[in-house]
Amino acid sequence: MADQEQDTMISFLARPTGRAGVDRALREIVLGLVNGRYQPGQKLNANKIVKEIDVGLVPVREALHLLAGQGVIELLPQKGARVKGMSRGETEEWHEVFRVLTLIGIRKAARLLREQPALQSALAHARAALEPLPSADSNARIVTALLEFHRRINAFCGSELLDEASRRLQVVHWISFVAQYASLVPHRIVIMENYFRLADALKRGDIESAVAAYNYECAFLNALIRGEHPDAGMNWLQNISF
Repeated sequence: MADQEQDTMISFLARPTGRAGVDRALREIVLGLVNGRYQPGQKLNANKIVKEIDVGLVPVREALHLLAGQGVIELLPQKGARVKGMSRGETEEWHEVFRVLTLIGIRKAARLLREQPALQSALAHARAALEPLPSADSNARIVTALLEFHRRINAFCGSELLDEASRRLQVVHWISFVAQYASLVPHRIVIMENYFRLADALKRGDIESAVAAYNYECAFLNALIRGEHPDAGMNWLQNISF
C-alpha cells in the first residue's frame, strides 16, 4: 500500500508524529489491524514488530503507547501489549456513531456545493479517491478509499474538526473489526456504486438525496457486519430507520 494510503489510515487514528520511525510503526500496526493480521486478544510483541518492519525498538514502543492512548490496544505490565476486542454488535454500533458524525460533513458539503458552484472541482477531487475500488484486493484498500473520500469532503467544506472527532472516536479501531466480521472485497463494486450515488447527489447540491444515499450505504455495510448477505433480491433495508 502506498504511503499516501497509509497516511490516510493514520490520520483517522492519530496525528502523525513527524518522527519517521514512530510513524512507520504506526502505519504497519494500523494496517495489521485493518487487514486482520492482528486479531482481537492477540498479543503484540515489540521485538517481533521490530524485526518485521526494520524499525528500532524505541519507536515501536512509542507507537504502541500512542495506540494504547487511543484505546486501540491495551498495555500489559511486563507482558507487552494486546489488541482490544470488540463484538459484532459493538462494531455495528460504532459504525452507527461514525454515520451520524459523517452526515454532518455531507450535509454541509451539499449546501456549499449548491451555493458555490466553483467547489465542483473539489468534489471531483474527492470522488477521485474512489477510483481504486474496482481493483481493491483487501479491506484496508477499500476502507482507505472511503476514508480518503470523507477526508477530502471535510477538507473542502472546512470541517476538518470532524476528522479530529473521528480520531477521538477511534474510527480505525472499529473499522479493523469489519475485517473480522465481513469481507468487503466481494462487494466493492456495490460499495463504489453507492458512493457514486452519494457524490452525484452532492454535485447537485441535493442534501436530502445525499443523506439518503449515505444512509443506504451504511445500511448495506451494517448488514454485512451482522453476517447477512444483502443483494438485489433481498429487502435488507426493511425495519431500518434513520
